[in-house]
Order: sequence, then C-alpha cells, then structure tokens
Amino acid sequence: MINNIYNDKPNQYFSNVRNDLISFIGNDYRECIVLEVGAGSGATLLELKKTGIASKIYGYDIVDICLDKKEFEHFVVGNIEHEKIPFNIKFDIIILADVLEHLIEPDKVLEKLIPFLNKDGHVYISLPNIRYFKAIHQILFKGDFKYEEEGILDKTHLRFFCKKNMKELISKSSGLKLVKTESCLKKTKSKKGLLNKFTFGIFEEFLSVQYFLKVKTN
Repeated sequence: MINNIYNDKPNQYFSNVRNDLISFIGNDYRECIVLEVGAGSGATLLELKKTGIASKIYGYDIVDICLDKKEFEHFVVGNIEHEKIPFNIKFDIIILADVLEHLIEPDKVLEKLIPFLNKDGHVYISLPNIRYFKAIHQILFKGDFKYEEEGILDKTHLRFFCKKNMKELISKSSGLKLVKTESCLKKTKSKKGLLNKFTFGIFEEFLSVQYFLKVKTN
C-alpha cells in the first residue's frame, strides 16, 4: 500500500537537488562519507559528490528511480521502518530531507540510524512547519484540512510538526542532541524573509515553510 502511494508521485517529486539543505550543511566538510535516507533520484548526493563535500555516497529510498547507481557505493530500495539497515559502515553525514514526516515512528528511525553515525558526525534534517500561515488559514479560516499532492499537507505525510515538536522529536530520540535549528527564511531574500528580518523574527514560525535541524550523538 505504501509503495503504491509513492508510485503515484511524479519523478520530479523525488529529483530536486536540495540546495537549501546543502547551504545549511555548509562548506566545512570535505571528502565525507554521506548517507541520504529518502534519496529519491540521488540528485542531492550527486551534487555533494560533485562539489567535493562527499567522497562516497550511499542512498536509501522506498522508490526505485535512481538512474546513476554506479556513482553510489550502495543504493538500497526498501522501507527503512520495516527492514534492517544493510550498511556495514559509519557515516560522517546522514541526511533526512523531508522524510521523517512520512514515517509512522520517526523517533525510532532516528534511533535506528545512530549506530551508523561517526562519533564526530552529524544528522541533517528538514521538516515542514504546520504552523505556516497558509496552512493555518486553510484549516482555521476555511475549515478545510485537505490533503494535497505536495507541500505541508502532502497526502503521504503521517506526522505534522511545529518548531517545538521538531525539537521534542530529537530530545526523545535516545542518544541524540540538537545542535542547531534554522528557519528556511534565514538565507532567502524573499518578501517573507525580509518581513521576518524587519520584525526581528517575531513571526518566524508563521512565515517559515520548513525548518532545518543539525543533530549529533550525545
């Protein structure tokens, strides 16, 4: 059933380079071993390899649309919630870009990944923010919790998070510590980004479509 839901998605849903998340990761890393859970086509991992941030890339996704698997050390097609992780290696970076909201027990998956993270490694996460003003307007003022093909109310989302809940997710995942949280507005020059800056971040949680989190082991 789960596979059928994702097979209905167009390939471009899984194929974008996540330049926003790459920017959040920054330029301090070189020649890292990187795993992305929810890698889709592998576009983000391939970009990390191209720029030298990654030397070896590993992918994991529930759909099989990666066309450049020869560029990967290993690419697994499977359901990470139900299957044993088959890697025998530790990673410098693990990426979960808009993945945890699709899972039944996201905290359990985070705990499942801890043994595969290097002592000095980090997990980079992005999560949609249900407190975004357009979602609130639709639910509270239009009285319509209508699922959509993509976005915050994506029909494949099983979990919904405000910024507070994102932090709680990390804190209740045994063995992990939140290092940094950042709004998607921080590096944008959009009208919402400028409004957030001029209002000193008072309305940040209503203007942010998503947040980025940097996590490490305790």
